[in-house]
Amino acid sequence: MAKFRVFRAAAALALSAALLTQPIAAAAFTDTSGNWAESAIEKWSEKYGVLNGYEDGTFHPDDPITRGAFAGILNRFLQYQTTSASNTFNDTSGAYWEDAILRLHAAGVYLGTDGAARLTANITRQQAITMVGRAFKLPESPAALTYADAAGIETYAAGYLATMTERGYITDVGADNLFRPTKPITRAELVNLLNNMIDTLIQQSGDYSTGTAGTLMVNAADGATLKGMTIGGDLIIAPGVTGGVVLQDVTLSGTIRNLGSASVEQYASTPGGVPGTTTTTPENVPALNWTYITGKDGKKIPYFAGVPVNTFGSGSFYWDASGRRLTYSGTDFTTRFGIDVSAYQNRSIASKTIDWNAAKNDGVEFAFVRIGLRGTSTGGLNADGFYAQNIDGAMAAGIDTGVYFFSQAITVAEAVEEANYVISLLGGRMLTGPVAYDWEMHDSTYRVYGTSSAMATACAKAFCETIEAAGYKAMVYTSNYVAYNKFDLSVLSNYPMWYPEYKSADSTALYPQLYYRPDYWQFTSKGSVAGLSSSVDCNLQFIPN
Repeated sequence: MAKFRVFRAAAALALSAALLTQPIAAAAFTDTSGNWAESAIEKWSEKYGVLNGYEDGTFHPDDPITRGAFAGILNRFLQYQTTSASNTFNDTSGAYWEDAILRLHAAGVYLGTDGAARLTANITRQQAITMVGRAFKLPESPAALTYADAAGIETYAAGYLATMTERGYITDVGADNLFRPTKPITRAELVNLLNNMIDTLIQQSGDYSTGTAGTLMVNAADGATLKGMTIGGDLIIAPGVTGGVVLQDVTLSGTIRNLGSASVEQYASTPGGVPGTTTTTPENVPALNWTYITGKDGKKIPYFAGVPVNTFGSGSFYWDASGRRLTYSGTDFTTRFGIDVSAYQNRSIASKTIDWNAAKNDGVEFAFVRIGLRGTSTGGLNADGFYAQNIDGAMAAGIDTGVYFFSQAITVAEAVEEANYVISLLGGRMLTGPVAYDWEMHDSTYRVYGTSSAMATACAKAFCETIEAAGYKAMVYTSNYVAYNKFDLSVLSNYPMWYPEYKSADSTALYPQLYYRPDYWQFTSKGSVAGLSSSVDCNLQFIPN
């Protein structure tokens, strides 16, 4: 890689981790004048040093990028801190880009193919979009792609590409409306993509007060202090930031997307709202007064009066002859087998259509169809691209059909908005199954992060009440964490509980271990059902005898 100006022999190893914090002095390239991406190239090459030119003063904007070099660019940009084992791939040992590839693999960004990283192969446009989407933890939009060559876009890339298209990141499609998914991404195209995603990059620690019209990203290892500025988009904090990021009197139009573990402090110099948050009219949310008991594992859990206790234990379930599905061995309940699906399952099928009759013949008795979602960062409401097709297909096959909505509500008003959105999407359809409220929080990048248990419970209750007022049956989806920390299950006891806890052939405790008994148990995300090409979530319903 000696052809890169920044990779001179004496500095090659150090620059692999430090390039983004060492701004490169401006230098005119001899082959970018008049290029469609000229301004972005100047910004991200000369100012930020993310992708640089050659020793002869050229940039080669139309050259492709190898998968290894692409990993190096993303790693310098985001500065990942953890590394996968050296034997993760069978073709990276001793390679220049080995460290970057293993760091991206540890972050779930670079997955490889059949054990190989294929680091010398050119990276395609759809592969690049996917890696960038994973790296920035973008949601996968269910919206249908409208490119003229959409049929050639792989399932793994479709959701990320839909999100980037919706956000205006994809601006290199011509009048023919071709995305060109299998063509190598060029250096100019990559720089243009980054430029559309990030307006300003802070690479060195210090105090900053100059605002930006778009998204601001901090990748300075020791963090930064932002004072009195307006950020017109999101604030992104790179995984490599180990210090703190302080927002003092900052007006943030978007959300904080913390991709790592950096601490974030927000405060105002004068009384008023907290900078960087959305100001809403205060809502009267009942306070929760929990008492705690000790569970079977010795840990304290909240006690919810009137909520049935889980009586399942060892021997309650076994794998059937196929080894794919759990079977209940007891007599206290009648069980039914079902699946839950989203646009992901449709996109994995060539025809984009689930064969619901085949699924029914394979034992599927009920199905929950994702009808829509609220974005984890922007908070926008989106319909699943295949919800109507899936509802109508499942019901036509005689399968009891319900829906679920992925919620990110942080106020009661938003929860009611979500419920009304679901009702409008149903368009008068009379379901044979419930409407589930799926409120999830996995990490600090989710907009619901920090929501109090009182507010989370009030949101769930408001959603369910609105759904039932429209004539549907409501249900609550809750993980172990949400059940013990965010939802007061006694307040929500009128609604069936749907609980995920995945099992495999290696599981020692082959039963749901939540202290409270679920009405539906999502027991695997890797199920196999006729009529679908991809893995699918499988569930058991428990009906008391």
